[in-house]
Amino acid sequence: MKGTLRRFGYEILLTQYATVGNKTDVYRIWDLCKTLDGKFLNAGYVCMISSLLKLDDMDGTEKTFEEWMPRYKLIDFRVPNLLIRAYCNKGLLKKAEQLVNRMIEKGEKPTLVTWNILAAEYYDNNQMEKAVDTMKKVLMATPQGRKPNPVTLRACLGDLKGKGDVEVAENLIRLLREHSLVSACDSDRLMNYIRNEEPGSDSIAQMLWDHEVVDSETEMQLWI
Repeated sequence: MKGTLRRFGYEILLTQYATVGNKTDVYRIWDLCKTLDGKFLNAGYVCMISSLLKLDDMDGTEKTFEEWMPRYKLIDFRVPNLLIRAYCNKGLLKKAEQLVNRMIEKGEKPTLVTWNILAAEYYDNNQMEKAVDTMKKVLMATPQGRKPNPVTLRACLGDLKGKGDVEVAENLIRLLREHSLVSACDSDRLMNYIRNEEPGSDSIAQMLWDHEVVDSETEMQLWI
């Protein structure tokens, strides 16, 4: 079997063994993966770290991540994003922040996914000032065809309105419009909401893509 096909087969086995909770065979297949000729792909590390997270093996996840770090000059941010998300899911926000800062210090640029994860975690922890600041980074990092987390964005706008911090809220809305994330009409409606009007939550949601809401599992796959 050629290396590419063998690698693909091993990745399938990693996922299957993790799904049934067989940690021993996950590590056995991983050892086989690392014997393949040529450079092992980032996708392999994404698969292994995802498998270890299914097994709730955080020690193994961190060790695998540290093994990955020095191997690649071109960083695939899917790999750290998996660990950042795992830290947040376990309430380890400080560790998530430290990892993001570590990647930045290495000269790497966090992705939309990275900032979305952090902004949502700040919101969940009622750290709204940090959530708003991170949401600005989300909007700046959003490529065409993608969108920030609407729940977190809506919460940030609502928090700013409640505090009367109109200028910051308007800056967020301008970023939305500049990056073509809302229409001119919806941008005006959001501005009116911040300044004066009080539309129902459904109306605000409609301005922020509530018709595109996906379940949490699909969301995670989209935002790796």
